[in-house]
Amino acid sequence: MAQKKITVPLKKALVDLESGVPKKMDKAIQTISSSGNIALIPALLNMLLKHSNASIHKKVLSLLADIRANDAKEIIIECLKNDTYEGLTTNLINVVWNSKLDFSEYIAEFVALSTQGDLMRAIECLTVIENLTGPFEEHHLLESQLYLKEYYSELRKERSQKDEIIAEIAMFIQEQNDGIDADLLIE
Repeated sequence: MAQKKITVPLKKALVDLESGVPKKMDKAIQTISSSGNIALIPALLNMLLKHSNASIHKKVLSLLADIRANDAKEIIIECLKNDTYEGLTTNLINVVWNSKLDFSEYIAEFVALSTQGDLMRAIECLTVIENLTGPFEEHHLLESQLYLKEYYSELRKERSQKDEIIAEIAMFIQEQNDGIDADLLIE
């Protein structure tokens, strides 16, 4: 995947976005959006880590959800896996849910993420998983089942709300896998 370099006007737009001045921020969002440069995704996430300004967060997350370039999916998934952005994981999962991009090929990554965080992360992942359009490749579903099996093997005796969400994810994965098995019988 070839990524464009971050040009001087885009660097200025990043600075303007951090300014907190509404007019500068809006112009910066327009500049960044019209550039179509997905190489800015990590820079935008780093900005979110540095600033607690709710307006900046809202605008950047909205901008990320509006990305239409398919190459952005891989970058977003890599950011979700990166411990640097741990504090933004739930927000990034929400970005995926609001995105127009199809993340179906990353179903296993969302299953893994659902097992690794708190209840809110599991709920966000369930929402993403249930809204993936599919069809799903068998190896992605098998990988998902492995993550679920690992989660259940480490499960303690008490049941939590998160366990119920993970059970819903497991049922969804099983239904998808049953669909693939049925397709194999037809062929």
